[in-house]
Amino acid sequence: MRLTPFGEAVRLLRMKFDLSLKAMAEAMGISSAHLSGIEYGEKRLSDKHIEAAISFFSSRANADQLQELQLAADRSKDMVNTSELDADARGLVAAFARRLQEGEAPSEEIRNWLNKRDKKEE
Repeated sequence: MRLTPFGEAVRLLRMKFDLSLKAMAEAMGISSAHLSGIEYGEKRLSDKHIEAAISFFSSRANADQLQELQLAADRSKDMVNTSELDADARGLVAAFARRLQEGEAPSEEIRNWLNKRDKKEE
């Protein structure tokens, strides 16, 4: 398993300031397991988590470090873990991504489905 950009940034800051995963998770109001899952992309990274992480480091890190954490979080939110999907599902994800990169917008039906799923996961 590989850390997300957010996971890498968070771990580097925790190591720099000698802080534990447990301390950070408690300050964020989540379990250590949940924070670890976010770092590895197994759990969804929400704006609430990003704000809590930045708040956790705000008294320790400088403005550049906090900005880098925000950028890493933004990059992590753009990632999708497909490793546990079957081959057909991975193919559909890749085809959908290619269409978006080529400038084709998803249909109204797909947008509605995605919006419903996002709201359900929060």
